[in-house]
Amino acid sequence: MKRIYIITIFLLGILTCSGQGYNYKYHQFEIRSHYGTSMPHHSYMNYIIKDHAFIGEINYSIKTSGSKSWHTLWRCPELGVGYLSGGLGNSEILGHSHSIFGFWGVPIIEKERIILKYRLGAGLAYLTKKFDTRSNYYDLAIGSHFNAHLYFALLLDIKPSDLPLYISPGISFNHFSSGAIESPNLGINQLSVNIGIKYLYSRYPYSLRKISVPYLYNSEWEISAYYAASIKENDSHDDKKYFVNTLLIDAGLRTSLKRSWGLGVCFIYDPSLKKFLNEQEKYENSFNLFRAGIHAYHEIYFTYDLSLVLQAGSYVYNKYRDGNIITWIYTKFGLRYTFSNGMFANVILKTHAAAADYIEFGVGYRFLRLQNTY
Repeated sequence: MKRIYIITIFLLGILTCSGQGYNYKYHQFEIRSHYGTSMPHHSYMNYIIKDHAFIGEINYSIKTSGSKSWHTLWRCPELGVGYLSGGLGNSEILGHSHSIFGFWGVPIIEKERIILKYRLGAGLAYLTKKFDTRSNYYDLAIGSHFNAHLYFALLLDIKPSDLPLYISPGISFNHFSSGAIESPNLGINQLSVNIGIKYLYSRYPYSLRKISVPYLYNSEWEISAYYAASIKENDSHDDKKYFVNTLLIDAGLRTSLKRSWGLGVCFIYDPSLKKFLNEQEKYENSFNLFRAGIHAYHEIYFTYDLSLVLQAGSYVYNKYRDGNIITWIYTKFGLRYTFSNGMFANVILKTHAAAADYIEFGVGYRFLRLQNTY
C-alpha cells in the first residue's frame, strides 16, 4: 500500500509542480456525472459485469495564462486535481471506486464560446472490494484495495451566455490497476458518457492568447541512462513478491520543443522468472533470469521539466518462452521529471499487451540536454 501512495504523490506532484512560482489568474471549478460500463479484459470475466456504472466527479483546475512559452506551445493548458467515485459494474464482487488524480488538459479547438479539449490524468484509487480466496474469490480482476488510476477524457465546453458558466458533455476512460504489485491484476477499464457544469472564476476577463512560439528547427542529440527498481507478484497463490532491477540507455533526437524520438537498450534482472523456468525444466543458473531488449521511444514534453515517456520494444534475449509471441513484445509509458542539473526521476508502467508486468521507479541522468527555452 505504501508503494501505491508513493506512486500517487509522485504523479500528482509532477503534474502540478510545473505551475509553482507563476501567478495564474483563471480558476475553474467543475462537477460531472457519468453513466458507463466496465469492460472486462478477458471473456471469462464477462459474468462479473452485471450493471452499468454511475460515477460522480468533482475537480479544480487552473487555466494557464500564457505567461510562459510552454503555455502557448500547448494552447494554454489546464492543470488540475479531481476526485472520482462510482460503481464498477457489480457492487457485490467489484465494489465501488474512490479516486484522487491529477490531470493535464489541452484545447484542440478553442473559441470564445466553445472549447474542444482532451485531458490526461493519473492518481490513486481505492476499490472497496478485492480478490479474497474465502470471501470474494469471484473477483479475478483486482487483488488490492489500492490501485493506480489512469484517466482520459474528451470534452466539449459550451458557454451559452455571458455568465462564466460552461455546459460540458464528454466521454471518459478510466483504468484501475495495481501494476502487478498484487495479484490478480487483470485491471478494470471503464468507458462512460458524461455531462458537467464548469464555473470559471477570475478577476480578469479571459481572452484567447494569440502569441506564437518559434519552431525549433535545429535538432539536438539527447543521450540518457537510468536505473529502475520494481516489485511484482506473479499470482495470488504464490503470494511472494520479487525485486526486479532494470538498466536502460537511450539515444535520440530532440526534434522540437514538444518531443524527441530515439532508440534504446534495456537489461533486466527478473527473479520471478525462476518459478516458470523451473516448471519448464529450463533453469540452469541465475544468468537465465536476465532479459535484454531493444526499443524505440517517444518523449513528449509538457513543460521543460515534465514529460511523458513512451517505449515499444522486443526482447533479444529471453530464456523464458511460453509459446505466446506477445511475451516477447513490451511497452512502457509513464511520467518523467528532469531537474536543472540533468538528473531525472520517473514512474513508468511496463506491460505485455494489455497485461501489466510491473511499475518502475527510476532515477537517471541526461548527458546532453536542450538549452532552457521555456
